[in-house]
Amino acid sequence: MDALIEWLPRIGAILMLIIGLAGFFKPQSFTANMGIELTKPEAWAEMRTVMGGINIGYAIAALAFNSPMVYMAIGLAWSFGIVARLWSMLKDDMTFKRSVPGFVVDGLLAFLFLSGLIL
Repeated sequence: MDALIEWLPRIGAILMLIIGLAGFFKPQSFTANMGIELTKPEAWAEMRTVMGGINIGYAIAALAFNSPMVYMAIGLAWSFGIVARLWSMLKDDMTFKRSVPGFVVDGLLAFLFLSGLIL
């Protein structure tokens, strides 16, 4: 069981790296299902940065440092992604049904990165 717990954050980092690579090279894979239109070069750059570069950077840091503190910081960031989605449901009329995919991804990654504290 300890070996599995040790690997869960690394699995999270690998998933985050995959998300980051998709966001960097194919940002439209995220925007197509969300109704976001990237009509200006600035929008493409922002999407590549937020969904791509940041995720790639955090994933590489997690894999390189293999540190519980790094995992905890990234896990907290994903946890606050859940908080942001809940806030959006309250303030932006976002429906629960449309929020489910984001909750699943954010929750899974938060769990994987925080698994050392949880399990």
